[in-house]
Amino acid sequence: MSLLNNRSSMVLFQNEMGHRSQKIRMVLSEKGIACDFESLDPDNIPTEILEVNPSGNLPLLIDRELSLYHSGLIVEYLDERFPHPPLLPVYPVA
Repeated sequence: MSLLNNRSSMVLFQNEMGHRSQKIRMVLSEKGIACDFESLDPDNIPTEILEVNPSGNLPLLIDRELSLYHSGLIVEYLDERFPHPPLLPVYPVA
C-alpha cells in the first residue's frame, strides 16, 4: 500500500465536480488546513486507491496512516483534529 506510505502531508483524492468533495474543500478552507489535492475520474479509480478504499467512493482523505472515505466522517475528523475555528458554535444557544 504505497499510497499510505511516503506521504508527509494530508491528501484529498477527489472528484472536482462532486458535491461531497466540494464540502470537504470548504471545510479545509474555513479551517485553514493545508492539504494536497488529487483529482480523479470517478469512472476510472486507480487500483492503488481501491486497495485503500474498496468501495471506490470519493472523496478519500489520507492523513498519515489514516484513510477516510465518507464525507461526513471526514468533516467530523477534521473538526476534531483541528478544533479551531470550530465549525459549529461552542454554545449553540448563544
